[in-house]
Amino acid sequence: MGLKVFVGRRDQLASVDEAVRLAHTGEPQFVVFGGEVGIGKTRLMRHVADSSAKSGMRVLSSACVELGVEGFPLAPVTAVLRGLVQEMGEAALPALLPGADALLGLLPELGTPAPAPSSQAQMFDLFAALLRRLGAERPVLLVIDDLQWADRSTRDLLGYLARTMRAARVLTIMAYRTDDLDHRHPLRPFLAELERLRGVRRSELARFSRAEIAELVAGLRAAPAARPLVDEVYRRSGGNALFAEELAQADGIGDVPDSLRDLLLHRVEQLPPSALRIVRLAAVGGREVPHRLLAATASLDEVRLLDALRAATAVQVLVATAEGYEFQHGLLREITAADLLPAERARLHRRYAEAIEADPSTVPADRLAAQIAHHWHGAGEDRKALPALVRSAEVAGNMYARAEQAQIIERTLDLWPRVPGAEQLSGHNRLDLFETAVSAATWAGEDYRALGLIDRALAEIDQAREPGRAAKLLAHRGMTLHNLDRDGALTSVEEAIRLLPAAPAHIRTSVLDLVSAVFALRGHPARARDAAEEAAQLAADLGDVKVTVNARTTLGWVLCQLGAYDESLATLQAASDRANEHNDLVQVARAQLNIAEALASLGHYTTMIDAAHAGLHAAYRSGVSRTLGALLAAHLCAALAAVGRWDEAESTGATALDMDPPNVFSAALYALRAEIAFARGEIETAREQLSLARTLLGPVSHPGPAALAATRLEAEIALVENRIGAAQATIAAALPAATSTSLALYAWPLVTIGGRIETHARVRARVQLRSATGDGAIDALRAVAAHLPTHTPLFRAYAAEFAAETGEPATSWPDVVEAWDAVGSPYPAARARLRAAEAALGVGDRPTARRWILAAAEQADRLGAQSLSEQVRLLARSSKLSLGAQAEPRARTGELERLGLTEREIEVLHLVAAGRSNRQIGEQLFISAKTASVHVSNILAKLGVNSRGEASATAHRLHLLDE
Repeated sequence: MGLKVFVGRRDQLASVDEAVRLAHTGEPQFVVFGGEVGIGKTRLMRHVADSSAKSGMRVLSSACVELGVEGFPLAPVTAVLRGLVQEMGEAALPALLPGADALLGLLPELGTPAPAPSSQAQMFDLFAALLRRLGAERPVLLVIDDLQWADRSTRDLLGYLARTMRAARVLTIMAYRTDDLDHRHPLRPFLAELERLRGVRRSELARFSRAEIAELVAGLRAAPAARPLVDEVYRRSGGNALFAEELAQADGIGDVPDSLRDLLLHRVEQLPPSALRIVRLAAVGGREVPHRLLAATASLDEVRLLDALRAATAVQVLVATAEGYEFQHGLLREITAADLLPAERARLHRRYAEAIEADPSTVPADRLAAQIAHHWHGAGEDRKALPALVRSAEVAGNMYARAEQAQIIERTLDLWPRVPGAEQLSGHNRLDLFETAVSAATWAGEDYRALGLIDRALAEIDQAREPGRAAKLLAHRGMTLHNLDRDGALTSVEEAIRLLPAAPAHIRTSVLDLVSAVFALRGHPARARDAAEEAAQLAADLGDVKVTVNARTTLGWVLCQLGAYDESLATLQAASDRANEHNDLVQVARAQLNIAEALASLGHYTTMIDAAHAGLHAAYRSGVSRTLGALLAAHLCAALAAVGRWDEAESTGATALDMDPPNVFSAALYALRAEIAFARGEIETAREQLSLARTLLGPVSHPGPAALAATRLEAEIALVENRIGAAQATIAAALPAATSTSLALYAWPLVTIGGRIETHARVRARVQLRSATGDGAIDALRAVAAHLPTHTPLFRAYAAEFAAETGEPATSWPDVVEAWDAVGSPYPAARARLRAAEAALGVGDRPTARRWILAAAEQADRLGAQSLSEQVRLLARSSKLSLGAQAEPRARTGELERLGLTEREIEVLHLVAAGRSNRQIGEQLFISAKTASVHVSNILAKLGVNSRGEASATAHRLHLLDE
């Protein structure tokens, strides 16, 4: 007896219908259903899949698979690919999508060589492109069940699809168990991030109402249900669809136990003995068991096996699939397996392992090693599980599933001490496995796991016997500690250097390359240069082109940190050319990234844009768009913003963020978007983007470029909001990090805004008739500025602006204008023109002031810098220089503007100083008395005074009543 009708879920079906409609128009949609065990998620998705197939959509069904601790890497992807090959034929996919051979490499049974193991991003791109191509033929429904078992790589892929899919007729529906998600479950942050994206709908299925339970019971019995039966089923099921279905199908309500476990087992135990044995065997086999594998382990002839399976499927304990059988409910499988005696469960695991080894074709090739490892481990046969685990890790690596590869190797290493002769059995050295796991964890961005593996390996190494291996791990430890923003990075690389003399030449090269990078990142550029030069020479002596190019690229980057820009650019361009000759596109992208950084320090933005474009092209072709590509996009965005091409810069940043880059790269992009919003005068947008950057950066002990850029913008926002104290505190806290010359590109803007803040602080002090207290802050800023380089056009422009802000007599604001014009950066040039106008007004040179005002207004308007345009016009109007007005300006009005008073507030302050009441102010300015009161309150806060009398005294002191 089975349920023939679909019950309830009207809201969810309506949501799916809308998602289907949008997907048909080319707008990709993602629908995520959550719910407790038995709530009806799988049934809902089957119903949607059946309806979609009938409407002409191509349905691609898959599920995440639990197997031991790790699960199958990318199980939904291989399931979809396998289904497409069966439906369309192996040759159809490459014909549909050039490059699809790389995807088919994920199916070892096809015999297609796997692509390069470092290109997970390329695989993501290809899978997304495949879905788009399929959708172009007819709309696609991608179904993914049991998302709670998704491995890291599957979650990364789904996040990538949700962020990057555009103009594709694809609807993805996913379901997960809420019961399985404790507060540490990795699916929780994934779902929270996913839900914020456009085109994603998420809902949790509620339990059925009594009316829906009545409908369900009637559907099961093919007749209206009696009220007592409905009441009893509703009471005992609590509205859970699975519970209700089991209760309704029980022979007698009074005999059905209250425990769901017993309830489900009761259903299984009613099966005939042969069917019961098959169901127990299937429960140990996993989520889905291929028919051939079940037949090989069942010890039944074909007729008796089919009879047993027919009995199990008739009552929907098992459900037939395209390749085999799965349980109607995953919980039913878990309870059935758990009910077995330990010895019985171990015996069945053994039968599976033996059957698979006897005929590997009984399971999909990509799951072969994992299945063997799982079953031998379940059988308690560690000696046989160990080599299978090693092979499983290799398969995961070939599938780009780096996080899973690291997890499997960790499990292998944990098992190792219990297996005599483990090295001979596995064919691998234990420390080699540690190094592979470290590399995999690093590629996956799991620095904490990498650090744990490194420390475990170092604890086992005899440094006297293997100095090279120890040095390599210590260098990796230094880089990992830096990535985690933790102390000890320099100590680790110093230990690595100590071991180098005894290490082989090829190891010394790779270690020195890492060491030089850590030295540079931690502010020791001279030592970084020495290490990089030695690494490059060693690599050249070895004749290894790839290692040589890598070392020369690192050397070029270090030279940039030292300020040797011409030598840096020559070294990097040579490295890029040689990498291009050998088709090493990753190194081309890396070299062009460093070229762009060197050009940024010079302020050569046009050439920088060309380099960033070249690097992005190489990054895309080599499958590193999410890492090196994101950094290149950040440099391109910065260069475009610097020359005033703000729309292009915003578009570049948005495209890069769609690739879902790692946190620190995303933070840099969000900080750049915040900077553009701020320049446009969109302060709230700037604050939102900056908050995203800060969240992604997390706590920072050693501020790098992104953190310094974010800090500087936080101070600027505080300044325009007239929170002078907060702005000063922000700069003071970040100033120690700005002393590194290798961070001059980010330190100079911080120091310059610090000078501007102190200028505002001095103005406020004069307004409030108190002594300025900023001498110490200015001295600290000058001390940092004195150590920063000034030998490039960009740095000279910053140095000139800082000198003008802090009152250095040798530098005038026209000098600052000239410096920024030489760089070709219009926004700071327009800001400098505004300050030049203020300076001219201060000495009574009105014609010169007017020329500066007109030039600043034209430049700000062309950029779309709304806030700067308003400041320029306010100065013109308050100084009676608005396009030819000849009246003398009121003295010191510019100081009030720098305190943040708007034009209206200056008008109100003038009337307050004249003794007007709020009502009189309102009548004169044609505003309400209440609005006038609000303006007065704002004025008191901005002037830092407590009463109208104090405000009036301030107005007189600034000569606001002078005609």
